[in-house]
Amino acid sequence: MKIGVRAHDFGRMTPEDLSSCIHKAGFEAVQLAPTKAILGIHSWGDITPADLTAIQTSFARKQVEISILGCYIEPSLPDRKARMQQVQNFLLALSYAKELGVPFVGTETTRLDPFTEEALRPERYRNLKDSLLRMVEHAERLGVRVAIEPVADHTLNTAGLTHLLLDEVGSDYLKVILDPVNLILEHTAKRQTEAYDDFFRLLGEEIAVAHIKDIVFEHGEKVWRNIDQGSIDLECVFRWLRRNKPQITALREHIHPESGEIDLAAMKQLAGISL
Repeated sequence: MKIGVRAHDFGRMTPEDLSSCIHKAGFEAVQLAPTKAILGIHSWGDITPADLTAIQTSFARKQVEISILGCYIEPSLPDRKARMQQVQNFLLALSYAKELGVPFVGTETTRLDPFTEEALRPERYRNLKDSLLRMVEHAERLGVRVAIEPVADHTLNTAGLTHLLLDEVGSDYLKVILDPVNLILEHTAKRQTEAYDDFFRLLGEEIAVAHIKDIVFEHGEKVWRNIDQGSIDLECVFRWLRRNKPQITALREHIHPESGEIDLAAMKQLAGISL
């Protein structure tokens, strides 16, 4: 198992400086969102061949694997023109992943409030499916995979709906991102292990990478904690990963670099890696 980090949590830097910081912190892999992490890149259209070369060579030199590109789009938007622009950004990201040799490009699926907008879910799901069919078609041509992340207050909110979507899209080039925190809300937190078991049962074989963070709920808000110091049952998650996905990359999200050593040690212990 590789232990990695979300690159832009270290700030926006040159590829050389960013890869150096992450290497010095002891992480061996990243989720890289160039538009959030690389100095001078603010949109997917900004990326040049020189940028790609600098990213590839810098991270390779520091032996930090780019496990997945993060392309934060809104694939379920009701406005078709706006949604197609979002899809176009993802197609660009897939092309850059191909050039960089990165196997996955990941996204979430647009926020949808389960308390006030539930009636909109069928329509938004159709939008999501339409977007994904376009994204996956391009991914198949390039040999790069799309990875989607179910989130409890987004269009794709449960393991069951995600399983349906994968069946309907019907492509081996569509995978999923496991994020235990994002699968629960405050009122479902006590049943989190049940949610994780459902995810593993329905989607286990399709997990591409894992996003790892820890929280407590305070007054209805998520409050970030260091790994294994919050309320998330990460032992349950890592027990399944150790047994079923021993080669997976587990990526720490929302890291505070000044306490990165705490998180790295906790994740290695959870993963069964010698410290």
